[in-house]
Amino acid sequence: MKIKILLLAFLLVAAGLNAQTTLQVATRTVQKTVTWKPGYEVEINGEKSEVLVEPASGNTISIRAELSAKHPMLDSATADVNAWKFVVSKVGKKIYIRAYIGLPAGKPMPVSNMKAKITVFLPPQCPINLRNKFGQARLDGLQGPVALSGEFCNFTLINLSGKVRVDSRYGDVTGQNLSGGVQVDARRADVSLSNLHNDCQVKSEYGAVRVEAGRDAGNLTITANKSDVTVSVPAQPRHNFNLNAQYGQLQVPKNMPFKTASATAAGWQQGLGRPEINVSTTFGKITVE
Repeated sequence: MKIKILLLAFLLVAAGLNAQTTLQVATRTVQKTVTWKPGYEVEINGEKSEVLVEPASGNTISIRAELSAKHPMLDSATADVNAWKFVVSKVGKKIYIRAYIGLPAGKPMPVSNMKAKITVFLPPQCPINLRNKFGQARLDGLQGPVALSGEFCNFTLINLSGKVRVDSRYGDVTGQNLSGGVQVDARRADVSLSNLHNDCQVKSEYGAVRVEAGRDAGNLTITANKSDVTVSVPAQPRHNFNLNAQYGQLQVPKNMPFKTASATAAGWQQGLGRPEINVSTTFGKITVE
C-alpha cells in the first residue's frame, strides 16, 4: 500500500511539474523564390535546423523557413524568435541559404528552445553543399552531386543518383538507393547504407557501420577504428573479400568458402575483374552475413 501511495504522489508531482513547464511557441515563416540556371549550385548553412531538400520541376528554387522559439513565458519566446536570421542571396553562380541566430553586440543569448525548419525545392540536377549543426537533414530524389557536413546532425539520404560525400560528427548517416559514388567520414556516429549501385568508401571511428553490398554494389572499402562493421551480402555474392579485424573479432558465414589467415583475418577471391569488399578494423568486430 505504501508503494502505491508513493507512486501516486510521484505521478501527481510529475503532472504538476509538467503543467508548470508548458511551453509557449512563437513562430515566423519566411518564403523566398530564386531563379536557377544550369551551372549554379546551392549552399545551405543551418543551425538548430531541420532541413528537407526535394526535387521540383522547372528552373526555380523555392525556399520556406519556419523559425520558432519555445519557452514557458510567451514574452520570452516572442522576443527570442526575432533573433533568428534567415538569408537567401546569390553571389556569382552560388545561391546561399542560411539560417542562424544573430544578435547585436551586448545583447544576451536567447533563453528559448530555438528551431528552424527549412524546406527547399529545386531542380533535381542542382549541386548541393549543406552544413548543419544540432539538427537533421533529409535529401530525397536528387540527381546532382551532394556534399554534406554536420555536427550533431542526422543525415537521411534517399534515391540520390549523383556523387555523395558526407562528413559527420555525432550525427548518424542513413542512405538508401544511392546510384552515385558514396564517401562517408563519420566520428561517433552510426552509418547504415543499403541498395548501393556504385563504389562506396566509409571511414568510421567510435560508431557502428552496416552496409548492404548487393549484386549491384561496386567496390566497398571500410576503414574503422573502435567500430563494429556488418556487411550484408546475397547468398551468391559477386565480390572478392579482404577482411582484417586487428585486435578485434571476425565472423563470416560458414556456408561461404572464406579462407582464414588467422582468427581475425580472412579472404575470398573469386577471380579478377570482380568488385572488391575491403574491410579493416582496429578494436572492432567484422561480421559478414
